[in-house]
Amino acid sequence: MKEDFSAKIIYLPEVYEISYEISKQITKSPDSFDIVIGIARGGLPPARMICDFLNISTLTSLQITHYTGGAQEKEDVEITDPVAVDIRGKSILIVDDINDSGKTLESAYEHVQYLGPSAIKTAVLHEKSNSCFNAHFTGKRLYNWKWVIYQWAVTEDLLEFLKRDDMLDAGEERAIRHIAKKYDLELDRELFNKVIAMKENYFSS
Repeated sequence: MKEDFSAKIIYLPEVYEISYEISKQITKSPDSFDIVIGIARGGLPPARMICDFLNISTLTSLQITHYTGGAQEKEDVEITDPVAVDIRGKSILIVDDINDSGKTLESAYEHVQYLGPSAIKTAVLHEKSNSCFNAHFTGKRLYNWKWVIYQWAVTEDLLEFLKRDDMLDAGEERAIRHIAKKYDLELDRELFNKVIAMKENYFSS
């Protein structure tokens, strides 16, 4: 992971619009799906939205760990919770929030393929240009490297940034300035205070 890098927060209204655009792509394609599999945890919110847009009633999940909080990449991609429903002979859409290196999406595809579906396609909100495994349906492509923080992971990522930089107890003004300078990320006070109020849930031990 880069020592200094820029980050961007993606809020739920934008996720909703991108999920809608992906759903329109799918509607215009020859594909139809019986089951949506959201890659937990980040793929679950857009997976549910896509189910709503496409009128797909069956949503299940597959949990894979690759990154931990604060953009820390694990050495290996690990399937921690495999698909738990019978998908044999079904047409499957796998959904994730971001396709970064491609390793998570590729692992998900291979796992699902092993379970005997009739067809598999993949969809992501954002895909980075360096990905080794491209999604079939993509909301937006990212050509300049940036760490994307979705609204459902803001607390986790920001607290890990602050902990790593020894800034958890720096105070509001100093910590906000630090995040802006090091990560090119402007935080408003309300969001910062919501995040910092949750630190005991992360670092209580």
